[in-house]
Amino acid sequence: MSETELAEARTPALRVPPAALALVAPDVGMERVARGGRVRGPLLVAIACALLSAGAGILRVDAKDATLQAMDKEGQLQTSSDRQVEDNTKSAERVYLVKRVAGALIEPPLQLGLLCVAIFGLSWFLRGRSEGRAVPPVAAAALLPGAVANLLEAGATFQHAAIAPDGPPALPRTLAQFWTQLAAHPASPSAMKLLSVFDIFSFWTALLVGFGLIAAGHVPQRRALAGTLIAWLCLRLVTQVAAGGH
Repeated sequence: MSETELAEARTPALRVPPAALALVAPDVGMERVARGGRVRGPLLVAIACALLSAGAGILRVDAKDATLQAMDKEGQLQTSSDRQVEDNTKSAERVYLVKRVAGALIEPPLQLGLLCVAIFGLSWFLRGRSEGRAVPPVAAAALLPGAVANLLEAGATFQHAAIAPDGPPALPRTLAQFWTQLAAHPASPSAMKLLSVFDIFSFWTALLVGFGLIAAGHVPQRRALAGTLIAWLCLRLVTQVAAGGH
């Protein structure tokens, strides 16, 4: 063996974190996550990306138009001074700040817990045999599609000069949001509800959960993927169509 070959053999190969590998190769990546993945890394990444998205929104938020509309609707605009309008605008922006920061800190850990429960529940329902220590890392890795979405949303938000507190998302995630941005005319409310069911990043999360269920729950691949996607579709139909969620 030549000196060059010996040097290459001794040089450690670039090691991709299992959770990151799962984003592009979920079959291989989630198996590695279940064997020796960690919870802290993906969770901290999810929180950091959520905070980055929140920070972008806070820097770009402009609540003046929304405040004027709200005051006009309540009949206060005609009797209010410019100072009162300015104070109400700042108050609305402070509320937006608190909500975004609190959501960025609370949502990833909450989603982690819900994903753990979902993986345990699906493993039992699909007659698998879940490994307790493998479930949290798998659930943590499933947070990363949402982290990617928040990262892209932060970049999209910075492209705007200003955003409204309750305005449309800077980054479209559902088919309904793509329709709103690209179509020349709006669809009917019922069609928009159905289009809102398919969220790209939520579907990506469901795929990771399905492959994680194979590795951590010892469920056959076809049963795990079919069961997970059916459960995801039912959940989206309930939250987006029946309950009118967003």
